[in-house]
Amino acid sequence: MEHSFRTIIVAFTLFALLVAPNLGNSQEFSFPASKDPAVFKAQLLQFVQLTRKNLREIQALPVDDSSPVDQSLINSAHYAYALIRSALHGMDLALEQQTYKDPALILAKKRVEQAWNLARFPAQSQSVPTRAEWVSQSVQNLTQALRLVQQAQAILP
Repeated sequence: MEHSFRTIIVAFTLFALLVAPNLGNSQEFSFPASKDPAVFKAQLLQFVQLTRKNLREIQALPVDDSSPVDQSLINSAHYAYALIRSALHGMDLALEQQTYKDPALILAKKRVEQAWNLARFPAQSQSVPTRAEWVSQSVQNLTQALRLVQQAQAILP
């Protein structure tokens, strides 16, 4: 029963990953946080996959301000941010439940928390003076966020 519940959650999250980038302009993404390591690991994996795609799209943007950033890219950045936020909350829940705090989970959570802060920029900071600055800062932040999440994935049991 528990195995099928995990499978359903992972399948739902994967389905949402495929559908969400195509949703309307004003979508606010939210995922249920779970203390189940399978769920927050799946969310981190999805974050990595989606952030790689977002990073490629941001790097391909023209640095001049002649055209607005495509809304689907902004939605995708919001979606990735929601994924990592939910994974981080799930890690918090898992740690709260433990009587003996797993040092590997604590270390991984610290990395995910740093990545979460970095992933916020492209999703929420479009008010920088120029597109070139937004692209540069987004690429820098997302590259570092990917490194941190990949380190966390390697640390998690």
